[in-house]
Amino acid sequence: MAAMVRACMPLRTPPAAAAASSSAATAAASSSKPRSNARVLVLGGTGRVGGSTATALSKLRPDLNILIGGRNREKGESLASKLGVQSEFVEIDTGNAAMLKEALQDVDLVVHTAGPFQGGAECTVLQAAISTKTAYIDVCDDMDYSWRAKAYHEEAKAQGVPAITTAGIYPGVSNLMAAELVNAARNEDGEPERLRFFYYTAGSGGAGPTILATSFLLLGEDVIAYNKGEEIKLKPYSGVLNIDFGKGVRKRDVYLLNLPEVKSAHKFLGVPTVSARFGTSPFFWNWGMEAFANFLPVEFLRDKEKVRELVELVDPLVRAIDGFAGERVSMRVDLECSNGRNTIGLFSHRKLSVSVGHSTAAFVLSVLEGSTQPGVWFPEEPEGIAIESRKLLLERASQGTTNFVMNKPSWMIETDPKEVILGIYV
Repeated sequence: MAAMVRACMPLRTPPAAAAASSSAATAAASSSKPRSNARVLVLGGTGRVGGSTATALSKLRPDLNILIGGRNREKGESLASKLGVQSEFVEIDTGNAAMLKEALQDVDLVVHTAGPFQGGAECTVLQAAISTKTAYIDVCDDMDYSWRAKAYHEEAKAQGVPAITTAGIYPGVSNLMAAELVNAARNEDGEPERLRFFYYTAGSGGAGPTILATSFLLLGEDVIAYNKGEEIKLKPYSGVLNIDFGKGVRKRDVYLLNLPEVKSAHKFLGVPTVSARFGTSPFFWNWGMEAFANFLPVEFLRDKEKVRELVELVDPLVRAIDGFAGERVSMRVDLECSNGRNTIGLFSHRKLSVSVGHSTAAFVLSVLEGSTQPGVWFPEEPEGIAIESRKLLLERASQGTTNFVMNKPSWMIETDPKEVILGIYV
């Protein structure tokens, strides 16, 4: 019994046959559905990201059994009651390996949203998932942690466990947007030369203190970027650019941050120049982030306990300002090619707290539907999310967006009019 693959996962083609018919197998897997009583455990389910993911899953697939995993019983049971009879609360400490393994015994897929991931020394949840043969995704937004997870690839593959790291909104959906831009460019004989990720979130995005802690912890990390194939290190929250995110968001200042999609896109999409930038509003939050990066000691910004205390200090002010700042989120991915073909992808939503749930839930359903091969993958790897499955995942993730476009020239979405030819503006 210990060697059996869980029932929600489609039957897999033996390795020899898979090598001969991988395209057909992928297409078949992407069209399959998880069994109606599949059980999904959302760790960090009492937090903003986990709660939003559980809510989105219950709406997208009301037949799933959704377990809310966390330490706050009152909040967990309250959410489970709102989701209905198919949901229940499970008290879990993600740092307790024995408790995790016990909880995963009857689970088909575990979603790890219990951040922050910065400074995490062990991939305890992933290890428990592999040992119990449970499918896995996380919403990791830390470069070191994501590659630590990737190091378990062969172990997961040997155990027949499909796993995806960085499977949230950004990184996650943004990785797939980049992969689709690169794929379309190469289909038209264009060779990608530069890929840039731009992100904007109003206030804290309504995403809670964990995301605030993540932002501060990232200020303590050197920014990894790539320039013509060479890895370079840059100062965090520097290199400001003013980027047009289109209608509803317009132009916003964005700053360099150390995000995992930069390295994974460089490695797996083969783009020589890659970077990522992030900005927020009101404008003085950007000034504050810049000041923290420039004047607080790196040792302070890398200390989780000190950062937690800082978050407790500023969180009431952040919440107050969020009340009028809103929580709009926008992602713009720009690709430049050697043949002069320059395209973008744009994703904007009024509420990050809602959109992150739809995005993570879209990855959950893709894995349950069999589009992920055994092993640990980044979203842009075709073995992680099959190329044939990307369109459906993006459709699910983009529910409720105010603006979602792919493979368009930048002038088609930018808010300032551009002269096309002979005085004609668009």
